[in-house]
Amino acid sequence: MTIAFMVATILLVTIPASRVASPAAREYAAGIARVILALLVIVLIWRWSRVADALKSPSPRSWVIVLPVALYSLIVYPLLFTGTLRLNLNQPNLAAGVAFNGFAAGALEELVFRGLILSLLLTAMSDNHKPRNAWYAILISALLFSLPHALNIFVGHAEARVLAQLVWSFLLGVVFACLRISGRSIWPVAVLHGALNAFVHVNRLGIEIQPSLLRAAALAFAPVPLCIYGAILLRKTATYENENAANPALT
Repeated sequence: MTIAFMVATILLVTIPASRVASPAAREYAAGIARVILALLVIVLIWRWSRVADALKSPSPRSWVIVLPVALYSLIVYPLLFTGTLRLNLNQPNLAAGVAFNGFAAGALEELVFRGLILSLLLTAMSDNHKPRNAWYAILISALLFSLPHALNIFVGHAEARVLAQLVWSFLLGVVFACLRISGRSIWPVAVLHGALNAFVHVNRLGIEIQPSLLRAAALAFAPVPLCIYGAILLRKTATYENENAANPALT
């Protein structure tokens, strides 16, 4: 599935969009292609009974638990990339296209890696409600999410940045998976990832990012506090489920 996602992204998003001359139109074209792919993934999840629960309506709690991750990420990553929280709106049409494409990319990745792949990993493991088995699924899905980012080395990104991206995408994959399991719905996590992408991409629009080794390390390990938060959420979720299993009257 990871390979299929990479191939589909290259053939149906990157190559067609690269043929569009206008930078703004290129962003819109890529975003529209990602929206179409996302709709196809939604249909696949919906028709696949083993993972259809990922599309269930989110509870208020599932929205609340993503807020600390959103606040932390929307402050820390722009500051680490550009040193400012300012959005580059000098070219409004281009900025809107970048935001749209970034949001679509983040939402699509969540549908694929947390809505589909993580759900399949959880259901494939026996006793998947045990924290240890859940962590196996989380780590595998996070690794699969991280690997495609290595392709950025072929589009001119600095080696230090790509290496840092592999680490931070893995750690954020862990965080997003914990939110997905604890919140029992993919939608809040998809919105979180999309909004984070949109903000950061517009924040660094027009800026060439060539991080020093120190800044690359800071970018790579910035999600560590969020991983701790995700682990706490997952532990509380497992404890709650165990208590309900022991005493059905609590449900």
